[in-house]
Amino acid sequence: MNESKYPFISNAHDPRFLTLHFLQTQQGRSRTGCYMIEGIRHLARAVEHNALIGSVFVEPSVLSNPFGQKLARRLRKRGIPSIRLSHQLYPDMTLAAEPQGIGAVLRQQWTSLQQVRMRRNSLWLAVESIESPGNLGTMIRTAEAAGASGIFMLSPDCDPYDPATVRATMGSLFSQKLVKCLPREFIDWAKSNGVTVVASSPAGFMDYKALHYRFPIVLVIGNEKRGLSEQLIEAADFIVRIPMCGNCDSINAAVAAGVLLFEMSSQKTSG
Repeated sequence: MNESKYPFISNAHDPRFLTLHFLQTQQGRSRTGCYMIEGIRHLARAVEHNALIGSVFVEPSVLSNPFGQKLARRLRKRGIPSIRLSHQLYPDMTLAAEPQGIGAVLRQQWTSLQQVRMRRNSLWLAVESIESPGNLGTMIRTAEAAGASGIFMLSPDCDPYDPATVRATMGSLFSQKLVKCLPREFIDWAKSNGVTVVASSPAGFMDYKALHYRFPIVLVIGNEKRGLSEQLIEAADFIVRIPMCGNCDSINAAVAAGVLLFEMSSQKTSG
């Protein structure tokens, strides 16, 4: 790739580098409405889904993949601003053990609650107070795999644009509609739209396989330690549990979401 066509940044105090660094913080993402991705797969998925790409950053000595180089040239020809980071600065922009030499700044894309339209067989996921960005990212990736249409974020600490979350989605972030709302807003919306709300809890009364799920439906997953708030538990149409063997009384929240989403998906397909 022609390195001379990319403005070069080697100073850690350069405003353009500081802007990238700011997006690694929750405050930065909240203030700007933007976020950052790194890696060829993530950027390719962003392009595939027509995500709003604001700028690109590269490190040519690392960007050896021919497809990645072609992607960088394609975006530059589209007029998207691009910069070249020094070999010393680039590692600060990635969580990858083996950086791929290309990343981008994108505009966050949210769907308002009023814009959500549920089809007859729609399947959605809702999450509340998920602490681990990796868990949240895995849930987003699993939601895509199970055929979910989108995800409701029911608490401010659920940030799908956290760098660790974005990385764990493996690009699935771009396929999902994301809705940010309060639990009460979600509950009122579900009731007014005839949407079945299913909560997951180790204390649930029903085995998840014993229930014939009614669509459209939303599966609600809560905090890894505390579970769901009483407000959401009380509002749920059904509370299901995943039976455990041995001495286990619970499983990872992302694993639980996967088990339940695929069961619901299988019923949607067979029904």
